Amino acid sequence: MINPLDWDLGNVPPSVAWGGVDEAGRGAWAGPVVAACAVLDGDTVRKWGHVLRGVRDSKQLKPERREVLAAELKAILPAFGIAEVDPLAIDRENILEATMMAMRQSMSDLSIRPRILLIDGNRGPRTGLPERLVVDGDALSCAIGAASILAKAHRDALMIAMEETHPGYGFGRHKGYGTALHRARIQELGVSPVHRISYAPVAALQQVDEELRDRLRHSLDACGSVEALRTWVERELRPSYGRLKLVWVETLRRHYADRLVQLADAEGLTGERE
Repeated sequence: MINPLDWDLGNVPPSVAWGGVDEAGRGAWAGPVVAACAVLDGDTVRKWGHVLRGVRDSKQLKPERREVLAAELKAILPAFGIAEVDPLAIDRENILEATMMAMRQSMSDLSIRPRILLIDGNRGPRTGLPERLVVDGDALSCAIGAASILAKAHRDALMIAMEETHPGYGFGRHKGYGTALHRARIQELGVSPVHRISYAPVAALQQVDEELRDRLRHSLDACGSVEALRTWVERELRPSYGRLKLVWVETLRRHYADRLVQLADAEGLTGERE
């Protein structure tokens, strides 16, 4: 089988920088979806080809090797970007759109703009750059494989850290995916604030709280400024998320938007008078 680096060199115009884009966590029940963009160019290939020839689809690498390779890639790539989209946005937009958002964000602040992007899968994020869709691209392309390693290593580290903030779920073991252990822990502990409640297996295990829904609506109504609304999201909505039905969240979101417009207009008028 052709080495992924050779595949890139045979499919990208010479003397241009190119990027690979991939995601991690799309099928998980909990945690963010993470996307990465890895940029390559001729100079990097000449200097670091021996490292790049070891790049593979992240799923083919043992975790220890993936972590080491991710650190090496961060040191040698001329540019890279990593972005997260959290469960609230995943549930709001749907996972496909959230993945596209993460892909666009992963390349939004690159220090070097690639001339072409190789995208894993059959749908592109519409970045405004030329995009080539590559099914199974994480196995075929070095740039996509590098992005898959960066995204997977980053997301795994996030999920391991969630062991401390949300203990008992086993996030460090299953990384938020739908294993038997994960299902058992949800049944025991309930749905956490970092779960995706739009996913049917998670919704089926929820223990919802109507009184909590009503309290959130009242506390939202009590917000007297735009800053108070932002605080309400972080201090009240997010911690309560796992005990709310998705339809309740959508209703709260619409009411939040109405309050945001009202308060922003009021604050704007106050500023004009001053």
